[in-house]
Amino acid sequence: MATEKTAARRKSGSLWAVAARGVGLSLVLWACGAGLLAALMTAGVVGEAGAFPVLLALTTVSAFLGALSAIHGTPWGTLVSSMLTAGLFAALLLCMGLLTWSRIAWTGHGGTLLFWALIGGAAAGVIGRPRTKKRPRRAWR
Repeated sequence: MATEKTAARRKSGSLWAVAARGVGLSLVLWACGAGLLAALMTAGVVGEAGAFPVLLALTTVSAFLGALSAIHGTPWGTLVSSMLTAGLFAALLLCMGLLTWSRIAWTGHGGTLLFWALIGGAAAGVIGRPRTKKRPRRAWR
C-alpha cells in the first residue's frame, strides 16, 4: 500500500511543481474573473458598490480550486498542502498589490481579500480529505 502512494506521488511531479501548478491555476482563474468583472462593470451590470463582494467571492473560489488541485500531489496532509497553495496565492496577490499601489490597506479591503484567500484554501483542505473506509458491522447472532 505504501508503494502505491509513493508511486502516485512520483507521477505527479516534484512538490514545488505541484504547488506552483495550484497557484498558477488560482492566478489564471482570478485574472479571468477580474477581467470578466471589469467587463460587467463597464457594461453596467455590476455597480461599484457590488464589485468588492464579487471580487471577494472570486478570490475565495480561485484559492479553493487551486488548492483543491494541488492537494493530492504532496506527501503532507490535505490541510497543510492546501494552505501552502493558498498562502502562496495570497502572497502573490500581496506582491501584485504592492507593485501596483505601493501600499496595502490592511484594515480596508486588502486584508479582507487576503484573509478570504486563506479561507478558500482551508475549505479545500477540509473538503478534500480522503474518505475513510467504513468497517462492516458485525451481525449479532
